[in-house]
Amino acid sequence: MTYQWNPFQLRLFLDISTYCNAGCPQCHRTSRNGLRKVDWLPLIQWSLKDFKKAFPPKELTHIREFNICGTWGDPIMNKDIIEICEYIIKHNKVGSITIDTNGSIRSEEWWWKFGIKIGSRLRIQFDIDGINQEMHSKYRRFTDLNKVLNNMYTLSMTRAYVKSKTIVFKHNENYKKEITALTKKYGSIEHEFVNSNRSFKDGYDFFINEHGEKEFLQQATKTNNVQGKTEILCQWANINKVVINPDGQVLPCCYHANNQYKGLFNDKMYKWPDMIHEIYRDDYHKNRKLYNVFYTPLTSIIKSKWYTQSLPNSIKSDNPIQSCVRHCSFPLGFRDGYKYKKL
Repeated sequence: MTYQWNPFQLRLFLDISTYCNAGCPQCHRTSRNGLRKVDWLPLIQWSLKDFKKAFPPKELTHIREFNICGTWGDPIMNKDIIEICEYIIKHNKVGSITIDTNGSIRSEEWWWKFGIKIGSRLRIQFDIDGINQEMHSKYRRFTDLNKVLNNMYTLSMTRAYVKSKTIVFKHNENYKKEITALTKKYGSIEHEFVNSNRSFKDGYDFFINEHGEKEFLQQATKTNNVQGKTEILCQWANINKVVINPDGQVLPCCYHANNQYKGLFNDKMYKWPDMIHEIYRDDYHKNRKLYNVFYTPLTSIIKSKWYTQSLPNSIKSDNPIQSCVRHCSFPLGFRDGYKYKKL
């Protein structure tokens, strides 16, 4: 199978803020000791001016979907988020704007204004992790469930599309019907449940909470894993989607992007096998500005040798990047049932 991103039909996964009001224990930005921001993470938020530099009008016309999802922060913390969305819909006539948020930010009046200004092009996914504050904040720390629900309901009164998501652990897995009913009551049209994919040891994940006490999350009931992984099928290439990190670097997926961003500030992480794989060592790291939207047009990045040859060839080689093997391997012959279409 040949993988090649189409530079004129792109879907973007954008990370434009490292600010967040929450302290979710398994989040990349959260310290396991106290649930505050990890020390090494810089506080960044793209201004409207920054966004215009990264995406001049001509580049915006090639994008079919904008997913502003905060791996390193909550997008709604960005002070220019409304103006950025207005700029997008002014110069891009077809792309939807999807934003993932914990929802416990801003006032109901602000959410009403946001929905009215951006309208039906706007899709917001709110995080609802329980039927009450205690259950919700077991994971979604420092957030207020009632505030989230009221903000979601207010936005649902506009033309924006409102949906919601639950990260499933042992403590909330038996309340799916109740959670779904609650989100529907407050305006969510679509709800999704996703099991935590973070590391657990013997089904438990321990951390030190905001009070200095040892606490844990328990893994949800395990589901059967696919066995006999022998063929890499790149899920992100098949939906023509790339990730843009807070520093402007364009990466092929979140598995690559998260490791790359951690590696900027962590020497130990930078020596991880994925980071020193030959396609990064011999090209990407030596020419970072060639793959950064603040220095190189996005369409040029996607048409570069690295995206059209180095990465695809690596996927098909005997020495692929291990993140590709871990996250996007399937049994040989599985492609006939693969849900993503070939470009």
